[in-house]
Amino acid sequence: MRHRMTDIDWARRLALEPGAAVPLYYQLRERLRAVISECVPDTPIPAEKDLMAFAGVSRATARRAIGDLVQEGLLVARQGSGTYTAPAGVTSELGSRPAGFTETMARLGRKPTTRVLEARMQPCAADLAPALGLEAGAGIVFIERIRMLDDEPCMIESAHLPAELVPGILDQDLTGSLYGLLRLKYGLSPASGKETIGAVNADYRLAGLLHVPMAAALLATARSTVTEGGLPLEYTIRHARGDITVFSVELNDAKNALMGQGPT
Repeated sequence: MRHRMTDIDWARRLALEPGAAVPLYYQLRERLRAVISECVPDTPIPAEKDLMAFAGVSRATARRAIGDLVQEGLLVARQGSGTYTAPAGVTSELGSRPAGFTETMARLGRKPTTRVLEARMQPCAADLAPALGLEAGAGIVFIERIRMLDDEPCMIESAHLPAELVPGILDQDLTGSLYGLLRLKYGLSPASGKETIGAVNADYRLAGLLHVPMAAALLATARSTVTEGGLPLEYTIRHARGDITVFSVELNDAKNALMGQGPT
């Protein structure tokens, strides 16, 4: 059962064994990991000076243990506020039908908000051309947005669309569902696609936008979709906070999926 921890609980659970062969930072990290697993999301953990007192370690040791758990996504460091256990994860479903962030969050009962970072016309780069069914240099629309939940940055989305399919889209409201806009204004809906997932570390810009430390673990996805008629519709790159976002995949045909032959 998850619960809130008192100072007495922290002091009792973080008492280390100085004479043990295992390094102190490792002992502290693993004790913190065990306590975190019992805490409710968004539980503040003790400040560095308190951890030093509870565990009997130096500031460098406390910082190293905390830093490891931040990298793993179990803790979240919030500038000017402190360090907290990770908030409840947002699950983005990767099923057989592509779904957008707004649609997914609405289905989960959450209220997302969006801020547009950039929206412009640009030539299609050679490495994007195959996914969009275009020649290199053809016109595309680039839309970069930051997606938030409860005013907390969740992910950065960078969408690329063939310009000829979406005339005038830059004059539209881009703070809502992009898929909804494509469907209602242009009669275009993603029917199928392919999404790949990897892990990356936040660079300076991503760290600033997502409110995470430099080199924090992020989930990176690249999605290409096509319409029912097979027309390439989008290529979208997402960088999501690893402490908030979880991707789940529905496997309709386990045998084919394992063989790499499942539907995209």
